[in-house]
Amino acid sequence: MQRSASAAAWASPCASNGSDRFGGMNSARWVPFSLFLAGSPIVSAHANPAPLNEARLVQCMLEHTTLDEEVVFKDVMVAALNDDSRALETSLEQLSTVMMVLALEKCEVGLPALSTPQFQAAAGQYGQQIGEKLMKKAFEKLN
Repeated sequence: MQRSASAAAWASPCASNGSDRFGGMNSARWVPFSLFLAGSPIVSAHANPAPLNEARLVQCMLEHTTLDEEVVFKDVMVAALNDDSRALETSLEQLSTVMMVLALEKCEVGLPALSTPQFQAAAGQYGQQIGEKLMKKAFEKLN
């Protein structure tokens, strides 16, 4: 998986706590970067960005997800199942970077949109759908 230098430079280890049925993380936990940006002068300098279409963003991110991104998501799931907080923190940082890169580079989302509740909701939906897809693949291997 290729990551642009600018996207990697923006990755942040900030995280919030939360849980849901997929590995103990909610969308706010998956996208700590957007919380970091909320107070950023770069985001504040832009006037109200165009409304983000959550469904379209989720679909775009799903369409551009490669096996490399799936591996990052699997790492999150395994770390959560193993109660490995250090690995979980690392893999969540990687996952937030993956989501950010997909949104910015593949789905033409503007930087200011990353700090919106719509982006966090879309990231949660994306995570849920990828998680369901990976679990389905895992169970198919058992048959």
